[in-house]
Amino acid sequence: MSLDSSPQWPLFSLLTLTKTLKTLFINLLLAATAVAHPVAFEGANQLMIGTVGSVQNFEFYRSYTAQAAVGLHAMRFEGDEDEIFTGLQHNWLLKRWNLPSAQANVYVGLGAGVAGEVDAGGSGLSPAGIGFFRADYETRRVYTAVDAKWIESADVSRGVFSASAGIAPYLAEFDQLNTWLILQVEHVTGMEDTLDIIPKVRFFKGAYFLELGSTLSGKPVVNFMIHF
Repeated sequence: MSLDSSPQWPLFSLLTLTKTLKTLFINLLLAATAVAHPVAFEGANQLMIGTVGSVQNFEFYRSYTAQAAVGLHAMRFEGDEDEIFTGLQHNWLLKRWNLPSAQANVYVGLGAGVAGEVDAGGSGLSPAGIGFFRADYETRRVYTAVDAKWIESADVSRGVFSASAGIAPYLAEFDQLNTWLILQVEHVTGMEDTLDIIPKVRFFKGAYFLELGSTLSGKPVVNFMIHF
């Protein structure tokens, strides 16, 4: 009978556990950095308010599962005649890839409400629909995303299309201040500018998220979000 008091299996188990915890920790960090996603963890509320050039946006969703969220969505397009959309929207997480050091997601959303032109004397609104698509890929260092929204009514037909790429100049933990440098290209159908190039800085810490930037033509970009 062997008297060896240092069996090998505890070391193997410790290495396996360490690797598993490391992978879980990385995935949790990636989930945390994905603060702008349209579906969060089950039971989460998500508030997003922002302006990009001539477009203002308000969204409030509740994720009733980790794959689905429902809430309010309102948009305003500033132009010769300001246009608005407001309604209910449902978002789905279609697919998520949890990779060893990266994460990728595909989302879609559908909604219904009212849209129309608005002036100082009143408004004329008609039934409207909205469609949404998002795909993203990110690590703790690199971020990429493409987004598309369509709004259709009797008087309003708008599409908002964007592509973004960013890099984190340093690596930080979830409870520390994270910073991203992002370049976004956006096109809004029917607006005066055919294409906006938007350099911006993204900050987030815990449940709070803030983006600051400007289009090359000098229009401000401000986006704020919170999970609770």
